Amino acid sequence: MKKLSILVVDDEKGYRDEISEYLSDCDFIVQKAETPSLALEILHSSAIDIAIVDLKLPEMDGITLLKKMLAFDPEMAVIMISGHGDMESVIKAMREGAIDFFAKPFDLMDIQYSIERTQKYLTLQNHISEIHATYEKLLSAKDVGQRYQMIGNSKSMKNILHLMKQVADSNNTDVLIIGESGTGKELVARGIHNLSDRKENIFFDVNCTAIPENLFESEFFGHAKNAFTGADSLRKGWFEIANHGTLFLDEIGDMPVAMQAKLLRVLEERKIRRVGSSKDIAIDIRIIASTNKNLEEMISNNLFRKDLFYRLNKFYINIPPLRERLDDIVPLLEYYNREFSLLMKKPLKPFSDKALKDLQEYDFPGNVRELKNMVEKAVIMLQSGDTYLRLEHVSGSSRKKNAGNILTGLPDLSLGHLETLEKNMIHKAMQQSKNNKTKAAELLDTTRTSLNRKIKKYGLLFDS
Repeated sequence: MKKLSILVVDDEKGYRDEISEYLSDCDFIVQKAETPSLALEILHSSAIDIAIVDLKLPEMDGITLLKKMLAFDPEMAVIMISGHGDMESVIKAMREGAIDFFAKPFDLMDIQYSIERTQKYLTLQNHISEIHATYEKLLSAKDVGQRYQMIGNSKSMKNILHLMKQVADSNNTDVLIIGESGTGKELVARGIHNLSDRKENIFFDVNCTAIPENLFESEFFGHAKNAFTGADSLRKGWFEIANHGTLFLDEIGDMPVAMQAKLLRVLEERKIRRVGSSKDIAIDIRIIASTNKNLEEMISNNLFRKDLFYRLNKFYINIPPLRERLDDIVPLLEYYNREFSLLMKKPLKPFSDKALKDLQEYDFPGNVRELKNMVEKAVIMLQSGDTYLRLEHVSGSSRKKNAGNILTGLPDLSLGHLETLEKNMIHKAMQQSKNNKTKAAELLDTTRTSLNRKIKKYGLLFDS
């Protein structure tokens, strides 16, 4: 358990010093205040877990101070003490949120036991929050051991594994992973986490492309109760959820520039502040970011912050596309063949020599993701009498194309063709929505922010 930070508020110096000294000897972090104003000042500048508050104080009574403290930090626990232990005061304090009440004189050991009970409660609550935050992710993982296995015999893959092991040993070093879509950037990120001392803690992945810009701050930093309309309760953000673990920021090139500045501040200070709160929260976290974009080109176009790039780029891993790792194609084909055959309860059939030869000549514009989808389709198409997996299982035809993709039945997946398709889809959506970007974004199943980014990228013009 982490050391709890305790604030003792009592205008009687004897009690204040005696409680503080005893709790310090019990290995708690203790601060003390003789007035409510000093207590609130400490509360705004320090992370306090438990406050021990006297009922009779100058400036305001303990009940009023209790209300102010819990309004500022609803998660803080407050223990009330008083030389006037009347039942009415006890009931009022408990109704306002105090977790315990002790009448003076009291046994300091009873205070200690109350704190220890609270410490166990706080630890349990944090654990429950983490479980809720990751429950769906854990359900979606079919086989963690297989899902995050690195496959490949190429020299570049061996170099990537070497870099992963190196940076994993440097527990606090942030990492930037660069590579085309489908090359396995998340696998590398998870591999670094699993090789590090943080492996027992959470790995939390965030797709920066999928977050509306107006929700970025609340999602990353969390928010206090009533911080904005609809904030009915306190909510932890991703930094707090991933505390002591790893936060993976997938496609960081899509993060708005304003949010990049806030991320840089967190990387430098290792502190966050929830929306609607004035309290800083220290975090111990490793950031791993990934992108398929040219960040240096984005910097020149003022779309990405240079200081954030240099902060992340001090350790980077570049994942070459599959067309530059030909030695990895056959091991990947064999691996996914075994995986899907087992999953679909079909007999394992090898690829024919001709299929392997042709697939090794294919440039895989969709990289490992495309290869995996191909193998899944091939296993689905496999018939009971088939001896081998052949090209027709993958593409529906054994013929090769004369140009473009080598496999008949596959669409042209070249970058230029994909961009043309995307532009045509945007034009069609804007036409159907009568140039209403919000409605067009809904038709395209994306966000208005992402749609604006695409329109700007392709230089498209639409009437207002």
